[in-house]
Amino acid sequence: SSNAVAELALGHMLSLARHIGEANVTMRQGKWLKKQYSGIELSGKTLGLIGFGRIAKLLAQKCIALGMNIEFIATHDHGIDSDTCRQVTTDCLLEESDFISIHMPFAGGKPLIGEKEIERMKDGVFIINCARGGVIDEDALVDAVRSGKVAGAALDVFVNEPFDNDRIAECERISMTPHIGAATKEAQERIGDEIVDIIKEKF
Repeated sequence: SSNAVAELALGHMLSLARHIGEANVTMRQGKWLKKQYSGIELSGKTLGLIGFGRIAKLLAQKCIALGMNIEFIATHDHGIDSDTCRQVTTDCLLEESDFISIHMPFAGGKPLIGEKEIERMKDGVFIINCARGGVIDEDALVDAVRSGKVAGAALDVFVNEPFDNDRIAECERISMTPHIGAATKEAQERIGDEIVDIIKEKF
């Protein structure tokens, strides 16, 4: 399901950059807000990846093809340092990234991204979480989006699922999907094949 999750994260990035989700809603309300929805291009922007496992690497490949620069933090040295992809410190990633996408396991406890981490981010940053609920302090994120510090966010996972956070629901610049990262026909077929292989190996 790694590629499916990476594609969803990229889809959220494109949607945030071009106001696609918001425009879809307001168009159905009979509003023509062409001037209001001036967006940005991904080309030339920096994507910061928190974690650099299979999903993050696939997302990096797709974003490099779109002309983005990649910075990432990880628990061990990956030996990558090129013009388009480099391992950096947490401070560097938070301060330089135009988009931040989280792909780090989370076992509970204090959120990895809270008020202090958001304060260190570039003004107008976009945040995407398709990893685990709880990795971001949801209240701190809402406050940052409402203040304009964070230009927009996209969440596929939440602290409580099914989703029940009214503050997030009322924040137009936070795009939501109901934990559908792996919900593609192709991903489910691959998962099924993997399960069959595991059963064959054991029995």
